Amino acid sequence: MKKLNFGCGDRIASGWENIDFNPMVPGVKQVNLLKGFPYPDATFDVVYSSHVLEHFSRADGRRLMAESFRVLRPGGLVRVVLPDLEASCREYVRLLDETEHSEEARRRYEWIILELLDQMVRTRGAGEMRDFFEALEQSGDREMAAYVISRTQNTPLQVMRPRAWRDKVASLSPGKLKSLLVRLYARGLLRLIPGGMRRMMVDETPPGEKHRWMYDRYSLVTLLQQTGFSECRLLAAHESAIPDFGHDHLDVNPDGLPYKNVSLYCEAIKPA
Repeated sequence: MKKLNFGCGDRIASGWENIDFNPMVPGVKQVNLLKGFPYPDATFDVVYSSHVLEHFSRADGRRLMAESFRVLRPGGLVRVVLPDLEASCREYVRLLDETEHSEEARRRYEWIILELLDQMVRTRGAGEMRDFFEALEQSGDREMAAYVISRTQNTPLQVMRPRAWRDKVASLSPGKLKSLLVRLYARGLLRLIPGGMRRMMVDETPPGEKHRWMYDRYSLVTLLQQTGFSECRLLAAHESAIPDFGHDHLDVNPDGLPYKNVSLYCEAIKPA
């Protein structure tokens, strides 16, 4: 069985063809996804992506799904995992309704508004989430930390803490080094713009960090159907029609917990 994992980051498994813009770990092929997948039609039995489409415009998301359809064999399966816009919105409305009479809701509201908006509007690396996590670390508020972890399934203080330069250098690939040099050159030119104007005009968020579009269960299924897929099914993190998918630990960690909470999981078939 041939399986493709596109936009994989460092979340890979043996037995898969893993591709990304800038490989972060060995075994990942460097591919400009926006130029199409470098494979003939009907190459794969399974195509998978996790937390990838939201980093592309709506139009580019359609192109990526069209490429997924093209490289799948008839009867092949696509699995798409995304942040769940509906779940975040429902939690936002729930907390908003409780802010008038609940101090806990008011405190949690500070996180949920970031969960909804920060990655779409930030103009600097890690955005306001980094400020939030730094303040959370200083406060020692375990209850709030537990709530945020329940939303992300990551320990926020570890995720957002800047890596040491030694670790950054060790992880550099030729593609990442080239991208870094281009960003440093562009950043130098941007310093010529006055500070106040620069903050209004310039987006200094690293490539691939921002969310360009968000999906709910209706829009994701609609996207897949418009691309040509059928038999769309919404699933839980541990559910899949992919043989032995649970052993790959892509959506579920070895401890049995989802890799990322508040996610939408959908599988569909390319008609035979």
